[in-house]
Amino acid sequence: MIVTTDTGAAMVVIGPNGERVRIRSLARRPMLASACEAFDHLRLSPGAHHVLPGRPDTETVLHVLRGAAVVGQLSDEPDHLASEGDLLLARRGRALHLEAGPLGAELLCLTLAVPRHPAGTRAALARRRATRRDRP
Repeated sequence: MIVTTDTGAAMVVIGPNGERVRIRSLARRPMLASACEAFDHLRLSPGAHHVLPGRPDTETVLHVLRGAAVVGQLSDEPDHLASEGDLLLARRGRALHLEAGPLGAELLCLTLAVPRHPAGTRAALARRRATRRDRP
């Protein structure tokens, strides 16, 4: 498991109008070892836009720590205004479009690996058990 405690280990993305998105990975683990793929800390400057790409085998949970953000999944679905304390779950595989409010936003983002069907769950558990038996 990779765990980051250093405050300098952040990536800053600069948008076209100078808005900033600061992303710091708090923890990552290989998919076979845990359902948690990534645990990230996001800080968006006021009005900043950021897209969290989705994959068919993951779900995303967002927790708004400070500020507010408009969160959208698809153009044909309504956007949601998420404010401090809100917890949002994105549908499997959906990209999330974030836009920070006028005071910016700070969020925790948890990305979880989810199997496509029950047979995948059984296979993943069998692989995990087999690897554990191989350890000294």
